[in-house]
Amino acid sequence: MRASTEFLGEVPLFERLSDAERDRIRGIGVTRDFPKDRVIFLEGEPFYGFYIVIQGTVKVYKLSSDGSETVLHVLKPYKSFAETPIFTGTDVYPACAQTVEDSVLFHVPKAEFRRLMEESPGLAMKLTEALASRLMELNKKFGQLAVDVETRLARFILGEVTSNGSIGKTEPVFTLASSKKDLAAQLDIAVETLSRTLRKLKDQKVIRESSRKIFVTDVRRLRELSR
Repeated sequence: MRASTEFLGEVPLFERLSDAERDRIRGIGVTRDFPKDRVIFLEGEPFYGFYIVIQGTVKVYKLSSDGSETVLHVLKPYKSFAETPIFTGTDVYPACAQTVEDSVLFHVPKAEFRRLMEESPGLAMKLTEALASRLMELNKKFGQLAVDVETRLARFILGEVTSNGSIGKTEPVFTLASSKKDLAAQLDIAVETLSRTLRKLKDQKVIRESSRKIFVTDVRRLRELSR
């Protein structure tokens, strides 16, 4: 594993903190291994702390009364999740979380983390500012749900190849971290609609698929579709 301050510096929630502040957080956290498809917590269960993905992939989702699943986020290293109750004072998890593949997570316990914030108002302020920025990003994401399916999918693909650094390659590529069913839920579209739109992009020579990998064969056209 990376040195603590370097690792925690990758986490958006902690990017404003000093090395010393990150070390204090590293000192209270615990690294845990989770196998594929393990439920980490369910909505309404007592809140014991939040998590950071070190390795693997985690999906955060809601369950309806009929048992159907709505995926809210698919998280990769080094994303945090379930931190909202720390700041809102609630004592239950607001959604469910489950591993998509074998994963390593960093657990930050509630009581110790709140104590750190009480002892260091400066640290608490930085964390609050980081959380506010994240909420703004989520509002922007929800606003994008109003756009058409092709644009929504193009933005997702462009975001993936940009975040993994392959956008500058001749043929940018990323690996689907979740099933197409989960991706469809994340984009708020039907699975059939997702398959049809992917097929359309392939017919237009914008992308190609190989197993779970999606290659961008026409970045210019993908950018146009994402606007």
